[in-house]
Amino acid sequence: MRRLYRYWSAHPPVHELVAAFMGVKAQAELPPPAASAGAEVDDPSGIGAMILRFPDGQVKAQ
Repeated sequence: MRRLYRYWSAHPPVHELVAAFMGVKAQAELPPPAASAGAEVDDPSGIGAMILRFPDGQVKAQ
């Protein structure tokens, strides 16, 4: 985090500076997709399914 902060101090993200200068506000978050849309829409990375397989956070060797 410190390296990232130092980098941003030297090279600030221009899009953030311009947005602040122009007074652009972040858009409101979109509502979550309907449950009937399927897990692929809700979790395109599949990480949710992986988390459900290992609820205690440990992967055990068999």
